Amino acid sequence: MAETPQASQPPERWHLSELLVAPERIVSHFFDRWNLRSGRMQLLIWAIGRLAVLLTWALINPETQGDVVYYYEHIAYMFQVGPAATMTEYPTPVLWLLTLPWYLGFGTQTGYVVAFVLLMLALDVAFTLSLWRWGGRLRSHAVTFWTLFVVFIGPTVYLRFDLVTSVLAGWSLLLLRRHWTASGALAGIGAAIKLWPALLWPALCGGSRPQRIRTSIGFWLTGGLLALISLIWAGWDRLISPLTWQSGRGLQVESVWATIPMLARAVGIGDYAVTISRFQAFEIYGTGVPFWSTLATIATVIGMLMLIVVFALWWRRGHGTTSQAALLMILVILTMIVTNKTFSPQYMIWLGGPMAAAIALLGCRRPDTANYALDRRRLWLICLTILTITILTGIVFPLGYDPLVRDSYITRYWRLPVTIVLALRNLLITALLGYVLRLVKGFVWTTAKERRA
Repeated sequence: MAETPQASQPPERWHLSELLVAPERIVSHFFDRWNLRSGRMQLLIWAIGRLAVLLTWALINPETQGDVVYYYEHIAYMFQVGPAATMTEYPTPVLWLLTLPWYLGFGTQTGYVVAFVLLMLALDVAFTLSLWRWGGRLRSHAVTFWTLFVVFIGPTVYLRFDLVTSVLAGWSLLLLRRHWTASGALAGIGAAIKLWPALLWPALCGGSRPQRIRTSIGFWLTGGLLALISLIWAGWDRLISPLTWQSGRGLQVESVWATIPMLARAVGIGDYAVTISRFQAFEIYGTGVPFWSTLATIATVIGMLMLIVVFALWWRRGHGTTSQAALLMILVILTMIVTNKTFSPQYMIWLGGPMAAAIALLGCRRPDTANYALDRRRLWLICLTILTITILTGIVFPLGYDPLVRDSYITRYWRLPVTIVLALRNLLITALLGYVLRLVKGFVWTTAKERRA
């Protein structure tokens, strides 16, 4: 896949937000002040950040390990009832992944939790090193983003397996420059673990015809092989169970579409109830909720149709760059988050790997190529926005989650401030989706018009 845009392209117009925010000045000042281009400084900040995350988990928010305990209990149950009836909400290969800490932890709950966290930490280390090695001139920027992103996510990043899919997505982008088949294979593994990375495959296929073929072979061969093994091991019903599991979900309190009902609940307008559902998520019920839930369903359909159109234009173009592939991947993830009826805190983890990889890929481009300065400014704006959204997400969960979902004399005073933070987060991520969509439209739609001309 090409790494630089065509020099003959006309200069693109600057967006008002890009002129007002001036993200380059913020980033440059930050790096110069703290000497962040130094490898030693990067190592120090990374170590301090990870220590802070682990201490926060151990001393302040130990309850965030609830999902890991859930994994442990069901893996233990799997040895009695078999894989066909175990965690049917997840793809079958997830059971293989979650069995690994069982053996490393010697079958104990404490050992399982420790082993799970250490495995996620090792994955974090591996991805950080890959960003430093393949990030070119911007390797320190890519590592800094990733370091801050993990810190802002907090303990959740090591207590969910969403980190695996995020890193796989990031690696698939990094490998797209030279190792097309491996890039597709990593996306295939991600799809086998979490399903949604299957939508990332078209983003990896915007280059030449040989590039599209080899990337697709890697994706479909790997995904197909894992599906076949899953079918043999656990059966057909278990293979397709994740596809139907989500169909009965209600409106989760953190969803973009629950913003208005949650604000109304916080100020005492209407009649609302928040309860935990069989999907292990807090959902809101009451005045107007069916309307917003229906809108979310419609938005999901529209979002998928929009992505199909974008993918078709992207494939037709046939000479996309790796930086554009990263931007398209970010668009896919934002679309899935914003249009969905659910928005769990760990969904933010999905953005980290592709965003860090996008910075690394930009660092491999020559600064004198067409639109490099504009692309860099836009990338910094997206980067800073994602970090801001991540901070707001951390305030909502785990810090402010109790007053958000539970009723008590104390929590009712904190509900409105936390709900306002939630609304601001949802507004910001929706605006980011619109901005990224505009950027993607700029390079796929312009080329389509040029072809017709």
